Amino acid sequence: MTAQVDLFAVGLALQAIAADGRARCINVAPVSLADTSFLPQLRELLAQAPQAARALLLDLAEAAATDHFERLLELGRQLRPLGVKLGLEHAGAGLAQVERLYQAGLDYVKLDASVLLGVAGEAGRAAFVRGMVIMLRSLALKVYGEGVVDGMDAQALWDCELDGLTGPWVTAALR
Repeated sequence: MTAQVDLFAVGLALQAIAADGRARCINVAPVSLADTSFLPQLRELLAQAPQAARALLLDLAEAAATDHFERLLELGRQLRPLGVKLGLEHAGAGLAQVERLYQAGLDYVKLDASVLLGVAGEAGRAAFVRGMVIMLRSLALKVYGEGVVDGMDAQALWDCELDGLTGPWVTAALR
């Protein structure tokens, strides 16, 4: 059932992209990767809207890399030629357990708020984030921070050279 919901969400995103040309990001549940019908149906959906597919981003939780790595590899292999951007969200220390992350065909990683919270006041946390950024950049990945709530943390994360931030602080700063 989850795979069907994810496919429906992708279909809606492709329609919206076709209508206004703006990129959309859809969260795909890791359990959808385990459904053998998901990837063929996803490819068919994307093939019906090749222009829109190039403006689609798919987020998968870090668990997709740790629990369903072979399926993630296949997803990357099949979607990359279609121009779909693929990334991991809610990422943290678990990424270090993924030995072949470089093979996954990812475009970006979003570091989890739990990893980033308080980074401005904790040198050890800042060093960990810098290390993650260096490691992920060595794989040619963009690195984003999720759930930033504080301006001091935001500045510390910019100092760690993240590519972008999300969260309540960002939303408030844009107003």
